Amino acid sequence: MNTIASRVIVCVILTAFGFGVAAAQEHPGKPAQEHPGSQAKEHPGSRAKEHPGEKSGVVTAEMIRRGILNHITTVTGKNGGIFPFHDEKTGRDLKLKFVKVHDNVSIIKGETYFACTDFKDTETGKTYDLDFWMKRVDGTLKVVDTKIHKVDGVPRFTYKKDEIVPVQ
Repeated sequence: MNTIASRVIVCVILTAFGFGVAAAQEHPGKPAQEHPGSQAKEHPGSRAKEHPGEKSGVVTAEMIRRGILNHITTVTGKNGGIFPFHDEKTGRDLKLKFVKVHDNVSIIKGETYFACTDFKDTETGKTYDLDFWMKRVDGTLKVVDTKIHKVDGVPRFTYKKDEIVPVQ
């Protein structure tokens, strides 16, 4: 194999595993093993590591995602597949359909865990980006807060040093 072809293959492999050009990402903080690269200031905390293991007491990215999904599944299971959520800004009671948990999850100040999700409003079709915060309660990750971060991609707030700052 010639030198140029081997360099291209190495670049493709490195990029596929997140070691290529650093792209702006959804969650600020220190890079973790799962998604290395630079961090934007859209979400708080440092990235959760993907595979340290549950027995070590360390919370992993997969544990955070699973905890959020379990919470959403429990709520939607009790509400005919709908995630009801009150929009404090508009006063509307939303009927949301779950779309996905974002890949990137974060740890905030070592004790709070964070994940961002997407939902679709069943009445308007708008996309809602809901942010979920979790903490360990009696050894189990529990959702402790949920906020609307964006509506159709327009942010209502951002983060500065892990604190919520309203968007003007």
